[in-house]
Amino acid sequence: MKRMKKAIRKQLSIRYQFFTKSLLTNCLLLLIPIMTIGPYSVIQSSKDNTAAIEKSTYQTLHQLEKSIELLYSQIDNAKIYFSSNPRVTLQMKKAFNENPLSLDSMKNIENLSLYFQNLIFTDPYIENIYVYYDNTNNRIFLPQKGRIQSINSLEERNFKETYENSGKKDFWMEIKQKKIPGSTASTDVLIVYQRLYTRFSSKPSGMIAFEYNLNKMEQYFQTLLLYSDQTIYLIDSERNIIYTNSKSHDCDSELTSIYTTLIAKKELHLFDMQLNGMYHKTAYLKSARNNGLTYITYTPSNEIYKSTRSLTGTYMLLMFSGIFLSFVLAFFKTNKEYRYLNSIIDIFSDPEASQQHFDQMPKKARNPFEFIMLNIIKLFLEQKYLKIQASERDYKMQILKMQALQHQINPHFLHNTLNTIFWEAIRLTSSENSCSTMISNLSAVMRYSIGDHQENVKVKDELGYLKTYLDIMKIRYTDKFEILYMVDDSCTIYPIKKMILQPIVENSIYHGIKEKKEKGHIYIGIRRIRKSILFYILDDGVGIAPEKLLKLQEQFNDNSAKSSSHIGLTNTNLRLTMTYGAKSHLRLKSIKGKYTLVYFMIPVK
Repeated sequence: MKRMKKAIRKQLSIRYQFFTKSLLTNCLLLLIPIMTIGPYSVIQSSKDNTAAIEKSTYQTLHQLEKSIELLYSQIDNAKIYFSSNPRVTLQMKKAFNENPLSLDSMKNIENLSLYFQNLIFTDPYIENIYVYYDNTNNRIFLPQKGRIQSINSLEERNFKETYENSGKKDFWMEIKQKKIPGSTASTDVLIVYQRLYTRFSSKPSGMIAFEYNLNKMEQYFQTLLLYSDQTIYLIDSERNIIYTNSKSHDCDSELTSIYTTLIAKKELHLFDMQLNGMYHKTAYLKSARNNGLTYITYTPSNEIYKSTRSLTGTYMLLMFSGIFLSFVLAFFKTNKEYRYLNSIIDIFSDPEASQQHFDQMPKKARNPFEFIMLNIIKLFLEQKYLKIQASERDYKMQILKMQALQHQINPHFLHNTLNTIFWEAIRLTSSENSCSTMISNLSAVMRYSIGDHQENVKVKDELGYLKTYLDIMKIRYTDKFEILYMVDDSCTIYPIKKMILQPIVENSIYHGIKEKKEKGHIYIGIRRIRKSILFYILDDGVGIAPEKLLKLQEQFNDNSAKSSSHIGLTNTNLRLTMTYGAKSHLRLKSIKGKYTLVYFMIPVK
């Protein structure tokens, strides 16, 4: 009996030794990395969050300033346009005071409307533009409608009253609510006012105002914020709130509390501020303009360091989990090792039973996890090979489709041009003439187009080819149209697919200008908008009927090439979407008898 008790105590002692050793080993393996990496991760996370909010805050302030400066620049350009062109001012004053309007004044107003309509159509935030000159006919100029009319609506009367009651201010802003046409809802608009002066007069003669959709601008402002609870304020020099996304019920009091703290701090310097019992990271930026805005942003500290607190909680949980897991692993490992020792003892104690142990073992020692991994890897390799084959097949099909589309573009152009050259050669003498010019230009066009249509060329090379093509068309259609280029030179160095613009311009000539009785105008514009380049072609031709316009827009959205009269546009739309993605598809606007606008945007890498 004593011997049995002694044997049991010895076994328990051995099991305890195994358990203690296993527990210490597991604790070392699990807790040392956690205790080493955990505090470092928490400290580094706090530093990274601080650096991130600092960088984000400065970027947000500069982006806000850049956005507002764009609004300033638009109205500055309009002011300079009027003040530096006395003839335009005289024409405007004459039109405002004529009763009735003369034909010359109506043409002048129509030409000036194109300048402002270009701004309205290309800027997503501009809702409307108002121009007012002192007059006794109670008139106002609405460029979007392309006419001078009597002041009728409440908005137009408010505009005039604002001008008359503005005192000595030359430039100011205000926020108003505007009803959405055809709906009972309303939207917030930001109106920027600027007095107009003649060149040698200190007395204002009128005013221009740009009306911006504040809801659309707010959507853009929200994209600048890194944190959901980050708040921004845009205030003018008189501390009036131009815009804020604050959820406070009393924004004026909140701004007053913030402003008293700001005046003692440096500009573009992140500092801590207590507001409503919470700490915030705050910074501000003042516009360099005398009448500019002040941009303020602040973010709750608990929002900034949310990931740090979460990481700290995770670290503590890992510590306790590691200790608990060490006990569990030590327990199971001890039992497994102890059973293994008992099996060895059984084999040596009973040699006849050893055969049974060997029979239970597999013929080949193989790691089941390794076996599974090898099969998984094999399966993934087979699937990857099949995907590569499918992708290569789709890529070849896409290339063939794009080449087929390209070969469909403008077969009638060469035919018509050659016919024109033929009859021109019969009529002219053998000396240098328009026929030889057309042949030279046609040769340049063919050299440009004979290469790979999928290669990238610089925008300036594409414009050079386009100008050569238009030289031919001007001879074919003498005094039929005029080309005006509005190109940002900084955009001409970027790459674009060859022969993208020519089908659109050709469409403007054949379907817009050709059918027009008087001389037409085609405006070709290229400008940079953030991370994209905008291309637009505007003509004042016969326009497109509404039902036909709707059908074309549906084809562009569906990437359909089913069009007989506008095959150049539909094929170009497919090339754009295949090359740059669905967001680069052609967009089309037109009013029957007035204009047609085709534009698209490509990303800048």
